[in-house]
Parts: sequence; C-alpha cells; structure tokens
Amino acid sequence: MRKIVISDIHGCLTELDLLLQKTKAQPDEVIFLGDYIDSGPDSMGVVDKVIDWCGQGATALLGNHDDLFLRWLDDKEIIFYYGRIGGIATINSCLQRLGMGSVEYSQLLHDQIKENEVRKTIIDCFREQISFLQSLPLYQKESELIFVHAGINPKKGLEKTTKVEFLNLRDEFIYEYKGCETIIFGHTPTRRLHNHNNVYFGPNRVIGIDGGCAFGGQLNALIISDGQFSTASVLRK
Repeated sequence: MRKIVISDIHGCLTELDLLLQKTKAQPDEVIFLGDYIDSGPDSMGVVDKVIDWCGQGATALLGNHDDLFLRWLDDKEIIFYYGRIGGIATINSCLQRLGMGSVEYSQLLHDQIKENEVRKTIIDCFREQISFLQSLPLYQKESELIFVHAGINPKKGLEKTTKVEFLNLRDEFIYEYKGCETIIFGHTPTRRLHNHNNVYFGPNRVIGIDGGCAFGGQLNALIISDGQFSTASVLRK
C-alpha cells in the first residue's frame, strides 16, 4: 500500500486540499507529521480536516507548533513567544470561527486580562480540537521507516529521544544521524538544506519534506510505494 507523508501545513487548508486531490490520497495512506497550525490563514480548518481524515484511517503526529498552542492554553507558554512565531494566526482562526473579531498580537501582549479571556474562550469552544492535539504521538515506526516531526537524537537513538528533541531538533539530527532506518521528517524547511523548497533526500537516510508553504513556499508530499520514493507538491496560492 502507498504511504503519503505531509508535514508543516501551518493553516494552509487550500493547499492541503489541492495536494490530497493531486495525489489521489485515501485516508489510510496518509501520515501527517505535525504543525497543522500557526502562521497560515485557516489553522482550525486544517485541524478539522486532519481530525476527519484520522477518523477514516489516517495517522497524525504532534508538531512543535501544535505543542506550543497546547502549552499556551495551559498557561505554560508566554504570548510574547507563541504569538510572535505564528500563534496569533491560530488564535484569530479560532475567534473568526466563532464570529468574533480578530485580536492584535500587541493587544494580548499588553493586556493579560484580554489574553486570559481569549484563552478561556478557545478552551471552552474547541474541546474536540484540543483533545485531538493532546492525543497525538511523537513518532511512528514502520519496518525500516521512522516518521517524526523534527528528528531523533542521533547519539541516544529513538527510544531515548526526549519530547523536546522529537519536536525541535534540526542540524544535530539532520547531519549527524547515522542509523540504518530511513527517517522522514518535517520542521526544518528544505530551503535551508538545499536552497529550494522540494523534498530533501539526505545522503544519510534522512528525508525532509517541509516546503515552507505558509511562508511563500510549497506544500510537499512524499509518496512511498513498493519501497520507492516519489514526490508531489502544491505551490502557495
């Protein structure tokens, strides 16, 4: 059976729909590698799409932005950081879904009462989406393939990699990994690895698929069929 791997959608629902159509994906073929939210125009629309597809057999992993959103909701991450790296787009995606007006980053930064009101509104009204994100695993291993959001600790291995590492590693993993399994990851935009947004095939069995869609790049899919890799992509509209 084919596997279709997609990562770092970041609220780009239109591009996700087009990519699923382009690859003629069926839900049980799809693995999402996290970062469904932040920066793009429709974070909650993407989360709802992923929930729907997982209900039909798709697999979804947790990304660092998804975790930051959950941490902000738990009052364990400050708005100064979360809002600045794209979280304000997710907050406004929630408010717009409820027919409420958008808020500015600076408004929440300087008005803790308003921030708490917005946080409580999201917690009360998006219980399904929050519970879904809370339930997501950090990786999936299938035979000689490992799927993960950011990477694994190349010195400690899969079983001893921490949650923070699964969600945030970059160069240490990408360039120092020497394992036998092939690791498919998102998180690090491929433009940083080979100067364009296409899928990155590293010489050390690492495959990066984050095409930077929310930042003017493209949404990539890695297609695995009979042990062979191919790709498809949709440019940011």
